[in-house]
Amino acid sequence: METDKRSFFVYEVYVGSVLRHLVSPLEPDDVAGHGLSAEAVVGLLAVGVDGPGAMQPDHFEENPTFVRFLHETIADDIFVVHGLREQAALVDGHGWVDVLDARTPDLTGDVPSHDVIGSVEVRDGMLVPMSYRPNDAHRLLTEEGFFQLPEELEMALLKRLRLANRHELDT
Repeated sequence: METDKRSFFVYEVYVGSVLRHLVSPLEPDDVAGHGLSAEAVVGLLAVGVDGPGAMQPDHFEENPTFVRFLHETIADDIFVVHGLREQAALVDGHGWVDVLDARTPDLTGDVPSHDVIGSVEVRDGMLVPMSYRPNDAHRLLTEEGFFQLPEELEMALLKRLRLANRHELDT
């Protein structure tokens, strides 16, 4: 499954009297007029970590609001992922298809649990509506980098993040 390699941006924000570095896939133009909603913040860098060059998994705190938003987006838009529909068509009877993080070194081999984003149920070669289940072991940032979605989900996520960011901060 191909993925659109997106950039992440680090925004400096004071939380109380502490300067924090917030990580978001939204570009500065998206943030300039609206700020950052909780959904648009992938996570925070540890206090004292100064930016992208220091982004290591042990210096990064995932934002549970973003994680929820990510999985809601996947659940709503999973049927547009051509590669998953192709995999489902190969399943006889009943089973599950994993949604894999494209950053994993070998998508056809032994995929670590932190690179399995979630799973969707399959019946008779078709994805089952409302059956997507997130994998709590999935990590947004590992030694291999930030998560990478199939292109269709990446586009849906960015579109929804932009809309949520404008709506939440304009109301």
